[in-house]
Amino acid sequence: MERRDDPTGEAARPRPWASRLIDRISELLGRELTFAAIVVCDIGAIIAVLVVGVGDTAVVSAISMFVSLATLVMVCAVQHTSSRESKALNLKLDEIIRVSAARNELIGAEDESHSHLETHAVELRERHRQADAAE
Repeated sequence: MERRDDPTGEAARPRPWASRLIDRISELLGRELTFAAIVVCDIGAIIAVLVVGVGDTAVVSAISMFVSLATLVMVCAVQHTSSRESKALNLKLDEIIRVSAARNELIGAEDESHSHLETHAVELRERHRQADAAE
């Protein structure tokens, strides 16, 4: 299992194998070569449908199912990776806020409702405006 050591000296909890597998898939899907391969496959699928004809629904259905499944895997992999990276970024920002002179009530803001976040945004804009006026 993959382990990363914490700067405090504590060993980080290993990520589950499924999470690491999904991240690996996401990395592979994000490469230029993978994009080129997908474009070639799409062009091949279009040519196959044109050659076989739309009348052969079995071939068209198989191609459609393959494209749908590939899309589903890609969406899930990207969402998983994005969610994990977003959580890690929020934790890092929370730590920076905690150790700085920033307002600690913003720690954990990502868990608040949209209306509460908008209230914070209005307050921050007002503070910024007041600071600019004082200068």
